[in-house]
Amino acid sequence: MTFNARIEPYVLEAGQPFTVFVNDAPEWSNKTISAQIDSSDDIEPVVMVMSFSMEIGDDGTGSWHHASGFEIDRESVVFVSAAGIAPAPFDPASPQPPVAPDLVYPEFVSMTALNSPNTAGDKVVDLYLGLQRRRATRFEQPLGTPGQGSQFRAAVLVEGLLITQPIPTTYGVVHPQVLEVHDGDLRDLTNASLEHLGWPGRVNHEAWNQRLRRNDFAVFEFPQIWAENEIEADTLVMAETEKLVLSLAYLRSAAPRPILIALESRTPQHIRFRSLREGYTGNLIGGFMGGESSRDVLRVGSALTAAPEVELYVNLYLEARREKQEDSRYFKLWAVLETIAINEVPEATKVFLDDGTQWPDGGTTSQAAPRVFELVRSASLAGRQWPDGGDLYDFIRTVYGRRNATAHYGRFTPTDPVQQAQSKWYPWAVKTLSVVSGHRGWLWELDSVVHEVVGSRIAKNATAI
Repeated sequence: MTFNARIEPYVLEAGQPFTVFVNDAPEWSNKTISAQIDSSDDIEPVVMVMSFSMEIGDDGTGSWHHASGFEIDRESVVFVSAAGIAPAPFDPASPQPPVAPDLVYPEFVSMTALNSPNTAGDKVVDLYLGLQRRRATRFEQPLGTPGQGSQFRAAVLVEGLLITQPIPTTYGVVHPQVLEVHDGDLRDLTNASLEHLGWPGRVNHEAWNQRLRRNDFAVFEFPQIWAENEIEADTLVMAETEKLVLSLAYLRSAAPRPILIALESRTPQHIRFRSLREGYTGNLIGGFMGGESSRDVLRVGSALTAAPEVELYVNLYLEARREKQEDSRYFKLWAVLETIAINEVPEATKVFLDDGTQWPDGGTTSQAAPRVFELVRSASLAGRQWPDGGDLYDFIRTVYGRRNATAHYGRFTPTDPVQQAQSKWYPWAVKTLSVVSGHRGWLWELDSVVHEVVGSRIAKNATAI
């Protein structure tokens, strides 16, 4: 069967009362139906707006009035998209799930203009087509400047992100990954490890595929890229990928991570793959000097058990080590030091520098930078060469300046006039862009300081072995 439906008046404003009319539905005579209204605008082709119940008379017609109107503030069209016999009321005590209505679709879609006062009632279809054109120009725009350089396209594989439908974006499309992945490499690694240990058991392939299959992968497609070379194209793609990852991490309550980029040049046609999984960044030294000793494992484990706050410090340090984005890593490493300092350094104490002068502007341990300064100084990190050849005071002010840039502006942009105007921390933050010859850099030094400060807390709480 089919039916016809319309929403009147044909031109509406947000909040304006409207009435839905259903006709040509004799099979629903003297029954209650459930109907659905969708909208379409210059961003989304179709979005469900509301559903409602309606009584159909013995002549196959019915109406439903909504006094408060639509809560939509964007220019769009609205229409009845489907309807069906309403199921029996759901019983929460029933073990059976609620039953969805068996929907059918109207023979003709009658559209109503919303928030488009200049649209005449007989020109709603023109509005709909105009919204389609605007939507087409909004999405899948080229990355880079069209006509400058060469053409590329790219696809980025992302894990930890379940997508159920394509999502058009400014520069491409986020696609669901339809294939299920079974972590075959991990399965093979598990079997090889068991064989090395001399264990007879092996992974059951069928059980593995049933229990460890994954569908939390997505593909970010960028079909049009203009760049001078592969390096520039890669940079453009990864900058946009980072924004999409953050947006979808929030919207999907997920923790997505890009794992591979496929970049194809158009002329000549050539494809290049690059793994985005970060390689090993830990200690390369083996043996007891590199932390490979039972004694050290027992010692650190005992501290984590004895002092929950130490477990927190190590967890925060681990999260900072996993961070790839430089500004965020400054922020997270500083947060480790500040968390420890808040717990251990008394407040409202005057802070004096090594030359006997007080911290500028009368700074005390009630403020973040002086408080962390006292914490690090108490750790007795002797014999250090600071990145600028200065002292601990310069180091603290510099990394705190970089942290402030991230906290207030998302990242440090040295050429931003707004950031340049922040006289309290910009002159310090900009120092992180240069180091004395032979030094590995400010971020490396900050990581090293955090590692040692956390290590001193582990040593303080570890059980004697």
